[in-house]
Amino acid sequence: MKKGIHPEMKLVTVKCASCGAEHTFWTTRENIKIDVCSNCHPFYQGKGAGAVIVDTEGRIEKFRKKFGESYLKA
Repeated sequence: MKKGIHPEMKLVTVKCASCGAEHTFWTTRENIKIDVCSNCHPFYQGKGAGAVIVDTEGRIEKFRKKFGESYLKA
């Protein structure tokens, strides 16, 4: 590897916005934000797709208000 061309690596502790778990890893960035981590993501918990729904912006409720339950009766 050539010297002087690679960015400096930093050890950063990041807090998950969903569950509050803290993760430490090496990165070239100063500030990192994560919404879902391996502690709260349904695939990492073995629950499969759709078991835990993280809806921080109200998109699911907006969809249900617009279409009601009629989208299930196809």
